[in-house]
Amino acid sequence: MLREELIKRSPIRILEKTIHGGLGKGNLGVLTARKGIGKTASLVHIAIDQLLRDKKVLHISFAEEPNHIKQWYKQVFNEISTAYKLDNPIENFEDIISNRLILHFKFSEINLQQIRETLTQFIEQADFNPDLIIIDGFNFYEATQEQIDFFKEGAKLRDAEIWFSSTLHREALELDDSGIPAPINRFKKDFAVIIMLDPTHEHINFRLLKDHDSKDLSKLMLKLDPKTLLIANHRA
Repeated sequence: MLREELIKRSPIRILEKTIHGGLGKGNLGVLTARKGIGKTASLVHIAIDQLLRDKKVLHISFAEEPNHIKQWYKQVFNEISTAYKLDNPIENFEDIISNRLILHFKFSEINLQQIRETLTQFIEQADFNPDLIIIDGFNFYEATQEQIDFFKEGAKLRDAEIWFSSTLHREALELDDSGIPAPINRFKKDFAVIIMLDPTHEHINFRLLKDHDSKDLSKLMLKLDPKTLLIANHRA
């Protein structure tokens, strides 16, 4: 399959259609789930879709062990290229990775000024202006409104979309009156799109909890295959 056809058939097109055209430049979105459910794999799938479309992706990790991020990209890309029988997978992977930048910060030592200076160095001095920013390993239980505002301002300033991952405790979910779980519900006004990954015996459902300003939430017909760790059409 040619790269252009893969892009057209990607399940990310379903996500974009369901949430009224996509997350949108200058907006924040979040995937929330318990640890080990597939948040990072899902975010990497979204990132690879953008890279295949010749977009630039900045991946910021606050995880304790950031070395696995590059491996995630290799693994998810290999699964995508195998599933869709992508022509020239090695050449395509080498091509898209040139538009990806990975940065790591320790959440326990988070310093907004340091992050700002580092981003300025890469974005302005290295001429790397990302279309999509992925942020994983960010601890929303300890997050402050100042930190969220920092990323909101950055999304608008850089005209970029920002997708976060948010880990839930393994105990019973603490839901607010909108059905949004803690800790992300503390910042729900700041997110344009909120999606929860809901595991079943066979796969992992994507449940749409917030869709911009829409009061009527559509069913998100997507699932995560626990074997391939790929987002797929739920009807398939």
